[in-house]
Amino acid sequence: MLQMVKRFVVVVAALLFAGCNTLDIRGLVAPTGDVVNNRFQSSMSLIGGESVATVEATESYMFYVAADPHIGYTYDNLQSFVELMQADAAASFGIVLGDCTDRRDAMATYVEAIESDGDKPMFSIIGNHDLFFSGWDDFRELLGPSVYWFEVDYGSGRDLFIALDSASGTLGGKQMRWLKDFLAANRKNYRHCTVLTHTNLFYTDNSQTSSGNMAMEETHTLVELFSRYNVTLCLQGHDHFREDLTLGGVRYTVVGTIRDEAKRPEYLLIRLSGGGVEYEWRYM
Repeated sequence: MLQMVKRFVVVVAALLFAGCNTLDIRGLVAPTGDVVNNRFQSSMSLIGGESVATVEATESYMFYVAADPHIGYTYDNLQSFVELMQADAAASFGIVLGDCTDRRDAMATYVEAIESDGDKPMFSIIGNHDLFFSGWDDFRELLGPSVYWFEVDYGSGRDLFIALDSASGTLGGKQMRWLKDFLAANRKNYRHCTVLTHTNLFYTDNSQTSSGNMAMEETHTLVELFSRYNVTLCLQGHDHFREDLTLGGVRYTVVGTIRDEAKRPEYLLIRLSGGGVEYEWRYM
């Protein structure tokens, strides 16, 4: 009953205070993009069973991570984040953990923002807001698959990064089966394995309705799976606050929002090496 009241309040507030270009009312109840199983199948067709990129790096390398830029009328923080990453000689690439956009037809603006001068790649994760206004079509056309992996080749070995589609608040059966099979077949070939996802596995707030959080059983399955295959990091966004915990030998980190309207927008620098993981938090 409480959850029904929450949903009613959210919808009413949206109707009263949000413009039609900034909030998809249908998407608050059920994301309007394709269902997750269809997005997964489309993504597998796009990547053709291959990694989407191989980043050349040294044995100890660093990358930038941001979350939830929510591109609307401005994108100053995101643009600064990208420029800082591109100008940093120590950085190898950047990652944005979903909710890239916050307005109708804003995906092209997001892509323009992350493709500023520089040759270092930027990897994007799909978030629940990116599904609003049937945004999956734009995401697929302009950014590509919502489920993919890439490698970092540091000379004497490789690290693995897996991008998951949790924008609907679930991986869905097909993506979950693929993830299990993929880790079983490939994890042994890499030093570190980092999983990238938008939705926080542990946060239990359901104010965002269908995309608010994963089912407890699904979280349990993922935690067991990541521990079994020695996943190094699981990086998450969605909730606009920082959280950092370790469970079953896996470090789970939620990165707070970088959106322009945030009181204290933040991003994260991560260094991976044979010696382990180092974090450095920074603020805009």
